[in-house]
Amino acid sequence: MGRTGHHLTGLAAGLLVAAAGWHAFGASSLAAVPFGWSGGSAPDWLEIAHAEFSGSRQKWIRVSVIPHRTITHWWPLWLALALLVTVWPVHVPAIHLFASKTLEIGGVLRMALAGFTAGGVMHLLMDVPNPTGIPILTPLARSRWSLHWWKSGNALEPLAGMAMAAVAGAVLWMVAGPQGW
Repeated sequence: MGRTGHHLTGLAAGLLVAAAGWHAFGASSLAAVPFGWSGGSAPDWLEIAHAEFSGSRQKWIRVSVIPHRTITHWWPLWLALALLVTVWPVHVPAIHLFASKTLEIGGVLRMALAGFTAGGVMHLLMDVPNPTGIPILTPLARSRWSLHWWKSGNALEPLAGMAMAAVAGAVLWMVAGPQGW
């Protein structure tokens, strides 16, 4: 999946996390939305990629500090992070803004981390249909799991991402309701 598709499906993951956390954290759960968008592309940008000119090929090539689709695309790492975000207590003092308004930083931080992690997990789920797949047993394994449904860069990927984000937004709207905003 391309970057746009990953951002949109990450947005969908963030919206679903916000819906899941709405009753516990209220409006603070909305912090999951932009972090889900960012987490949707995290497995790719965490590789710390840059372009270098190859004299032998006479073109620019992508070079990464961490090889593509290895440790950053390894599902046990992302699921461990999701478990950690779920069970680790976040103790951060609240900020009293004015009069009766208080900002619970702990809830905002937990929802931001949950949104980012959900975006990363969604990235992996969207890479499984790609022929390259994702590593299963070890992050550096040559064998990968793939469904071989589509190649990366397909023109329908952004449409699928927009549809997923729209459905997730509708779920959040049903959970929070117009009176909850």
